[in-house]
Amino acid sequence: MTLTYSSYLKIDELLGCQKPLSDGSKHDEPLFIVKHQSFELWLKQMLHEQSFLVGLFS
Repeated sequence: MTLTYSSYLKIDELLGCQKPLSDGSKHDEPLFIVKHQSFELWLKQMLHEQSFLVGLFS
């Protein structure tokens, strides 16, 4: 399998995570999902960085 931008970042899987639950999908529901998923990813990154820094000072 050739490594591509899309395969490395698992874009298809990532986009598959945005599944609105409301009937007829409210206009702002996709925005809510993407915004909060991105917040969760940033929080995960901050924890990763914190762990790295703790390791430097241990």
